[in-house]
Amino acid sequence: MGTRTIPVVLVLDVGDDEEYAEEQLQQLIAELSELDLDSLDRVTQGPPPPGSRSTEAVQLGALLLGLGGSGALLPVLAALVQDWLNRRRSGYVRLKIGEDEIELTGVSDEVQQRALEEFLRRHGD
Repeated sequence: MGTRTIPVVLVLDVGDDEEYAEEQLQQLIAELSELDLDSLDRVTQGPPPPGSRSTEAVQLGALLLGLGGSGALLPVLAALVQDWLNRRRSGYVRLKIGEDEIELTGVSDEVQQRALEEFLRRHGD
């Protein structure tokens, strides 16, 4: 009997500058790759635009993560994303599990912290 994988989608506020957004996304991917994730993939959005060389189009700023087991890694993931946002000093990341979603920003006020704690509680063990 294998452990279940919890799919988590991260959607970044990438802004209008695609080159900068890709650079920021690569930095976040490098940090996320240090976690013990079951998987880490870019989210695809179907067929590529005409004239594109790629076999599938990548949705800019969206990642699909596989968290193994009980979801105990979820608080670590949320803390890593918040730290990354703090260093970036702007933007937000939407963290989605199924239909449930929370928006994280670099500025963590009391209301956001309570909302995050409740989100983590809903998806904990």
